[in-house]
Amino acid sequence: MAINVQIYSNANSASKTISFDFVGDILAANDEVLGTNTASNDYYFKITTGAKQDNDVAFPAKVVRSLSELALNGNVQSAHNFTNAYSDIRSMIVDYTYDAINGHIANQFNSGCTRQTPMKFS
Repeated sequence: MAINVQIYSNANSASKTISFDFVGDILAANDEVLGTNTASNDYYFKITTGAKQDNDVAFPAKVVRSLSELALNGNVQSAHNFTNAYSDIRSMIVDYTYDAINGHIANQFNSGCTRQTPMKFS
């Protein structure tokens, strides 16, 4: 299952797509994080795009395991200086999309994140 967000730039007459894939993996091994030897299911969103940042650097794939993993270093939402978890999947998608389009400065909102330049449309 995937959600594809297509972004269109009027200024450049170009569009880019960001994919949010819902992935489920089954772990059948010793999971020290959980502290058990039992199998577990692991569900997460994998965020990918073929677009590049405006400095021609490719966006890395991002993995979000819960709605509390916020866009800026997992600590802060990108569109606002909020440290609370996303209220729903839609809010998470909107914020991660906002972050990809607009980028952010290093340590934006004291999040400890590295700099990311905006999405390139030209």
